[in-house]
Amino acid sequence: MSWSLEEAIVHYRSLGAPGEQSALVGLLREIQRENGGEIPGGILEPVAAAYGLKESFLLALIRRIPSLRLANTHCLELCAGPNCGRQAALAAFAEEARRENPGGFTIKYVPCMRMCGKGPNLRWDGVLYHRADEAQLRRLMKKR
Repeated sequence: MSWSLEEAIVHYRSLGAPGEQSALVGLLREIQRENGGEIPGGILEPVAAAYGLKESFLLALIRRIPSLRLANTHCLELCAGPNCGRQAALAAFAEEARRENPGGFTIKYVPCMRMCGKGPNLRWDGVLYHRADEAQLRRLMKKR
């Protein structure tokens, strides 16, 4: 039995998608599972159209759910602890860079990474970096 996006959309509509957000997340998880553990960027357009949503809404939902991952994207985690969180310039730079390249990486703000003496701290694809600044983030983004 082969998987069909159209059938999945119909199934999750019967479960309340898009109004029922848990059904919409269920669809995204199924899409991810059927595509090798990542959500292909091109699949969001037909899903958004089928439910009368904007693609940007689906992207925002994916960024909010840690277990969801877009294909060909990197994951940036910024420490939002009491010390690192004061480094607003790094967060502002990251947000601007993401707006300029929406599919390139996701940003997640995480509670204190417990490395306050070495902050600001960030994780790029699971690798921890200390004393992070805009130059460090630029280098990481160029490695893509």
